[in-house]
Amino acid sequence: MKGKPVVLVVKISNPMVFTEIEKEVGAILIHMGVQDQALMDILTGKFEPSALLPFQMPADMKTVEEQREDVPGDMNCYKDSDGNTYDFAFGLNWSGVINDARVTKYKK
Repeated sequence: MKGKPVVLVVKISNPMVFTEIEKEVGAILIHMGVQDQALMDILTGKFEPSALLPFQMPADMKTVEEQREDVPGDMNCYKDSDGNTYDFAFGLNWSGVINDARVTKYKK
């Protein structure tokens, strides 16, 4: 893109590895099947993102291969270039890390 910021929008249903793509994009927006208009409203700033991760995001493929599927919370989670760890109940909004009553309720 020759220096232009790139926003990657990914529809997910399972955890994914961000290690190889984060350095190539300006932002990553993940969703689980929302309407295109809802994505555009977030991308244009009309609405602020407010979702939390429903599962852990693995640090790398080695983590995926070593994870035990029947043991919750055993994964080495991805840490982005800003130091945020993509663990269960993690989320970002325009102000930064979401830290509201939902996080308190769901985070260990």
